[in-house]
Amino acid sequence: MVNFKYIKAIPGSNNSKFPNCTSLLIDDGDIIALIDPGAGQGALLNATGNCRVNILINTHYHFDHISGNYLFPDAQLFVNPIEIDCFPNLKEVAKLLGIEEIYGREGTLDWIKRVSAPHSPQSEFSPSNRHEWWMSTRFSASPYSYDREWNIGKVRVIMIHTPGHTSGFCCPYFPDEGLVYTGDIDLTNFGPWYAGSDGSIEKFIASAYRIAQLDADWFLTGHQVGMITKAEFISKLDQYIDIIDKRNKRLNSLLESGIQPKELHQYGLLYSPEYQVDPWIYMWERITIRKHLELNSSKKG
Repeated sequence: MVNFKYIKAIPGSNNSKFPNCTSLLIDDGDIIALIDPGAGQGALLNATGNCRVNILINTHYHFDHISGNYLFPDAQLFVNPIEIDCFPNLKEVAKLLGIEEIYGREGTLDWIKRVSAPHSPQSEFSPSNRHEWWMSTRFSASPYSYDREWNIGKVRVIMIHTPGHTSGFCCPYFPDEGLVYTGDIDLTNFGPWYAGSDGSIEKFIASAYRIAQLDADWFLTGHQVGMITKAEFISKLDQYIDIIDKRNKRLNSLLESGIQPKELHQYGLLYSPEYQVDPWIYMWERITIRKHLELNSSKKG
């Protein structure tokens, strides 16, 4: 792992695979800040020790990047200005994530009831019912500004707005350290994820290539790949983005074979059918199909 003066990466459990992520610790001797505390309770508490965390920063509202907020109740929470209403409004989370789109108002209220209870039955494939949703969104948050320099103690950071994964998603850029935290522009073999109601295929692609142009030597993904050089990031990016095109070609092939749009989810564009027994996996599959159909329609228009 590369060493920086004031910044330390905290790898998440299980190689930072969802529903965990790699977190960032900023410690300049006076201020301690955590970016995306989703590495897991053990990793986070081990990294912070008995030190008081002053600042929490969430790049976006997804579970795997906020799930440890509750561990640091005395910290000041900062969230991007687009998604700030998610804290503490879980109805807004449900709207952005896709629950409202697929399951409606009743589904939203039912989900909030489940996550507000500590002992709700859990899903095998998603963190949909985990109580950390409730505990880690109880904070009142302050907004940070996009694309402007922000000083966290001695550390300069620019929160680069990179929509696509979510509408408010951003990538923290540390110009003095030559480091970008790419978060969920993560280069995994799974490919880009834009399956929430607020995700965008076209914006995801534009954002990924935008951060590749930043003046940085090191790129740290939020999942699995970890710390790589700029050259490595650029070399992997085309293949990663090409997964979107492969999904689109498969969808078109299914349509050409006579499969109806309402049946497409059975063929696993994003998630194999065996995982769609999870209501959220099914939800994200349906939304992903909608986005690809809309993308194709816009191209024809």
